Amino acid sequence: MSVSGFCSWLCSRDPTLIVQVAGTKTWQLWKPHVPAPMRDWGESFRVWQEDFIPRWEAAGPDLTIDLQAGQTLLLPRGWVHNPHALHHDEPSLHLTFAIRERTPLWLAEQLVARAIEQPAFRRVSLPPDLDQPVLADQMDETRRALVVFLNSLDMAEMAGLVRQAAMTELEYTT
Repeated sequence: MSVSGFCSWLCSRDPTLIVQVAGTKTWQLWKPHVPAPMRDWGESFRVWQEDFIPRWEAAGPDLTIDLQAGQTLLLPRGWVHNPHALHHDEPSLHLTFAIRERTPLWLAEQLVARAIEQPAFRRVSLPPDLDQPVLADQMDETRRALVVFLNSLDMAEMAGLVRQAAMTELEYTT
């Protein structure tokens, strides 16, 4: 039975803890299309195709769970979910808590972000510099400078700064 007209099809960007507060909610769940989808790589809403919902409905969910008041569900990153209370008589209320994951890409971004403090990394590349072979040469030069910069960082100091960022940043892209 199709319920897409009444439900919200979502893909979890982060691991999510669902707490069912009142009533019952049915959670239809589909495994991610790719392993460990994130940000610009493999997230359902970024690679969305019009036939996703009809295809998922035709295949049926990988898992269906009726979450009752007092129960929790840990939804891994990337799982497509279609929560609804269509076949339940009582009102349904759940709370969603996103759990911010930190990935090796996030750590790399934290390290590279410090390069902004170096004037050489703030230089403007002019439009003619974006043509081959000048661009390839500039990219090679930048890569070498970045390696030198990264090798100069004090990892104990960086660990403290990165931990602080992990605990305090409100928005992040990874």
